[in-house]
Amino acid sequence: MTINSATRHGRKLGAAVVALALSAFGLVGLSSVASADPIGDIGNIDNPDAGNGSIIITKYEKSPTNGTTGGNGTPQTGLGTTIDGVVFSIQEVIHDPSNTSIDLLTNGGWNEANAVETAWSPASPNTLLAGYKLTAATNQTTAGGGIATFGSLHYGLYLIKEVSAPSNVTDPALPFLVTVPFPTGPTNVTNPNEWLYNVYVYPKNGVTGLTKVVDSSDSAFHTQGSFISWTITSNIPVLTNNAADFTVYDVTDTIDITQLSFYTGVVPAGISPRGVVITNASNVDVSASFTPGTDYTYAINVGLDTQTLSFTSTGRSKLGTLAEGGTIKFTVPTTVVAVPADGTVENQTDSYVNSGHLTYNTDTDLGQLRVYKFALVNGPGDTTPATKTPLAGATFQIYHDADTDGVADAGELVTSGGATTFTTLASGLVDIPALKPGAYLLVETVAPVGYQLNSTPHAVTVVAGPSVTGSTNYIEVSNSQVPPWLLPFTGGNGVLMFSLLGGGMMALAFGLAFVAFRRRKAQAKA
Repeated sequence: MTINSATRHGRKLGAAVVALALSAFGLVGLSSVASADPIGDIGNIDNPDAGNGSIIITKYEKSPTNGTTGGNGTPQTGLGTTIDGVVFSIQEVIHDPSNTSIDLLTNGGWNEANAVETAWSPASPNTLLAGYKLTAATNQTTAGGGIATFGSLHYGLYLIKEVSAPSNVTDPALPFLVTVPFPTGPTNVTNPNEWLYNVYVYPKNGVTGLTKVVDSSDSAFHTQGSFISWTITSNIPVLTNNAADFTVYDVTDTIDITQLSFYTGVVPAGISPRGVVITNASNVDVSASFTPGTDYTYAINVGLDTQTLSFTSTGRSKLGTLAEGGTIKFTVPTTVVAVPADGTVENQTDSYVNSGHLTYNTDTDLGQLRVYKFALVNGPGDTTPATKTPLAGATFQIYHDADTDGVADAGELVTSGGATTFTTLASGLVDIPALKPGAYLLVETVAPVGYQLNSTPHAVTVVAGPSVTGSTNYIEVSNSQVPPWLLPFTGGNGVLMFSLLGGGMMALAFGLAFVAFRRRKAQAKA
């Protein structure tokens, strides 16, 4: 792919040429139709190169800086990020009904090409001046750095159209007409009055992006077991005419209402709240310039399974003037309805930006914990083995053991399903409904009536999925009765004891009486 230069063909003759329109997307930042004065003669076009021409397309993402310099058909570098997977078509403009090419080796041919271009519009690219038509299309797909090459082209006038693009492309490049050879024109500083047989064009696409993450960095992510906040980021594309080019800008989040529920109230401390943040290309927050209800709506639908951020016409205008190249971030708090069988909660987001449609799926794991409270009880007469008898009324708290020190710190207390305490039923069971996988400590705070408090923290690991009695996400905690009272002796031993005690007391009484009698007798003799 070469450029006919002075070193190859000598300085071109001074005749001006007609430069056909390569739309704003066709050349680097070209924002108006390229043109030149009508030619006076052909001026040194290399006839031997006919049939060896090419059009080399390199597809780029449009940015705030790469659409500011007009292209001239020569190779360019440093234009930003290329896009693979864009399909372009090429069709030659020929005479109807003779099916002959426009002869660009004649002045009349260049005048014809100029007339066709003047009457042509990219809005109706297949509509041509009477007497002309298009050949069947041939397609090429950009690859290896956004490049698509149409080679072995003879001299003529060609229509290039973008046929399809990846789903993140929001505004397909406009169709454009281009000739082979292509004149650089007399005002070109680098290549004045050159004929280009290999023509380089650099159409731009506005490109959006979409991501979504679970806010697992929330400080209360584990201690608020039932809350999950999701942060969605939509990249605002750079378009050609700024505000005028944003026709649609909607982002919709979809949940499974058997697993999750949207939450619009005040979230607990440490959980990311519901909100919209808009930044520009310099990452400056411009959210204050957008008024909720006027510039955008953020609403849950009647079915409660989707929530849509939708920009109005005034909001889209502001996106174009204030935030092109920036981002829209909004947070969707949800609460857990139930833990699915596989423990994976899914959430889907779709963005619709002009013709671009992106889908992003995110999931996160959830578990729960089942506690079984029991006492070992023997049968009558201690003749049967001890069995586990369920105990009702035992109350538990659970702590996320973030530092794995085995100590139930106050700041690690978990709230799940809106509760911080969980009390066993008559079955001896209680379920802690939603927990993020991790290490926890279970602590009994109130013992069943008649039983001793078991206050030792019990380490437990929660994994994704529901509780399975006897195995997964399940723990058993036993209790012992309060100590028995000390009762008196009964039966034969008791009678003997009382008899011995009675006899001793009688003997003591007789002894005391005898001593008193001897004392009185002695006193009488004296």
